[in-house]
Amino acid sequence: MQYSIPFTFHGKAQQITVEYSPMENSLSSGFRVLPLPFDPEKCKGYPMLHAYFEQTDLQGYERYCGWIQFIRRTEYKSMKDAVPCHIGYQLDVPEHFRKRNTPYFATGYPAELFDAPCRNLHSCEKLIWQAYTYLVDIPSIINGYRLGYLAGFSWGYTEDVLGQVSLLNFGLLTEKDWITHCALVPFEP
Repeated sequence: MQYSIPFTFHGKAQQITVEYSPMENSLSSGFRVLPLPFDPEKCKGYPMLHAYFEQTDLQGYERYCGWIQFIRRTEYKSMKDAVPCHIGYQLDVPEHFRKRNTPYFATGYPAELFDAPCRNLHSCEKLIWQAYTYLVDIPSIINGYRLGYLAGFSWGYTEDVLGQVSLLNFGLLTEKDWITHCALVPFEP
C-alpha cells in the first residue's frame, strides 16, 4: 500500500510518500544485517514501513527535518483477556540517538524513515503495537529554535503467542494529535 501525504514546509507545498505493507521475507526488510536474537524469517507478515520525499523543491538547509515516533503498547497477559493488563506510551528512538538524549527516530536533508517492528510480545500473550509517526521541523536558527509539526500518520500491528499477526489500518494524524502525544510522552527536542 502506498500513501501520499501533502503538507507545507517553509511556505512551499510538499509531499511525502509512505509505503506500508507486510514483510514478505527478511531480505525485503534488511534484517540479515542485524544481530537479531531470533530467526529473521519469523518476522514474515509483520509490518514494514518506508516514508520519504519522492520529490522536493526545497534546497540545502531548508530540507532539514526529522521524524519523531511514539509507540502505544496495549498488552494482554492472556489471550482470553478482554481488558488489557497494561497500556503505555513511549518515545521510539534508535539506540545511537537515545545515548545522545535525542528524541528523533531519524533526521536528514530531507529525513527518511524505515521501520520494521517484529516480535515485541515480551511477557504478554497478546499485543497491539501502534505507532504515531510525525515529520517535524527540527529546532534551529531557521525556525526560531521551535519544534514544528509538518505531517503525521499512524500504523502498527497486533500479534499473539500463537504467531498470529495482522496489520493495523494506516491513518492520517493532525497537529492536534501531535500535541496530545507530546503531552503523553514529554521530551526535550
